[in-house]
Amino acid sequence: MNFKSYIKNNKIVGLSPMDGVTDEAMRLLQAKVAKADVVFTEFVSAEGLSNGGIKLFQKLLYSPNERPIIAQLFGKNPDSFYKSTIILSELGFDGIDINMGCPSKKVSGHGSGAALIDNPQLAIEIIRAVRAGTMDWYQQENLIEKIGLKNKTKQQLDENKKYSNLDKNKKDILTVSVKTRLGTKEITIEKWAEVLIKEEIDLLTIHGRTLRQGYAGLTNWEEIAKVVKMAKNSGVAVWGNGDVFSRQEAVLKIERYGVGGVLIGRKAIGNPWVFEEKERSVSAEERKKIMLEHLEIFQKVFPNRKTDCLRSKFLAYTKGLRNAKQLRKQIVRIETKKDLLKIDFEINDRMGNVDR
Repeated sequence: MNFKSYIKNNKIVGLSPMDGVTDEAMRLLQAKVAKADVVFTEFVSAEGLSNGGIKLFQKLLYSPNERPIIAQLFGKNPDSFYKSTIILSELGFDGIDINMGCPSKKVSGHGSGAALIDNPQLAIEIIRAVRAGTMDWYQQENLIEKIGLKNKTKQQLDENKKYSNLDKNKKDILTVSVKTRLGTKEITIEKWAEVLIKEEIDLLTIHGRTLRQGYAGLTNWEEIAKVVKMAKNSGVAVWGNGDVFSRQEAVLKIERYGVGGVLIGRKAIGNPWVFEEKERSVSAEERKKIMLEHLEIFQKVFPNRKTDCLRSKFLAYTKGLRNAKQLRKQIVRIETKKDLLKIDFEINDRMGNVDR
């Protein structure tokens, strides 16, 4: 697949990157239940990855059936982005996305994420570093051997490549994209988007809120539509993100606002059916079945990790059920598959389901 051509010539409904959510287990489950057109990894620190952070490679696990898949980086050091880009290219991702939209104080408070909106010169340096990394890796043989990785990091990289079953003879230039917001304190997207479009990135995704808003208030799709017009004939694909509840709604957003694609984020948590072609009511029994599969996949992919991190995702599976409150009290205590099997989801079928 020529991924650059794919995103420019298709209307995409994809899974948005979400830290602590879009891990390998969640994406594998998503691919099985209702495949998204594109998926993103959790965000990964460019500084941490470039310095050989072994644990970060868990966030970069992926399977061939998840493709196309884009890895997302955050940070503020162009040199770290360059080195991380070479690592991600070696790992065989289809694209690299630069996070310029995260509102978390832990990220934006240190000059990364959405803070880059107010630092356009640094943003430009980062984009150019990523672009240079993709080109250098494509044009130079064994560049991965020249960037000073420690042996343990090399070993981990090779393990990830084996997990992803990479074709050693295939070498593609990764796409370069940015995911951002409408502004920081106020909407400045037209001025900001002009900077990004001039850098000739392959893809620009805009979350229709400002940094100050976080996830409060409604997404402003009219502002996203302005960028679509700005990017016309530039070669930059523009996608939108925010407050999309289903694939069907995403398609309507594409038609109404002219975006080339839509990413669904929080509405996919505990709801892998969100990417199905037709909306439907999902029974309590089916939800429990998929939760069990989620747990099994997680334990297989991450055998040494505790399952505590799954609880928040499992709580989301109860949304819309009449007995959700009682179920949540039990779900927060789940530690094993046996604990999950004990929970009586079918009481909701006897009471009657609420559509998602």
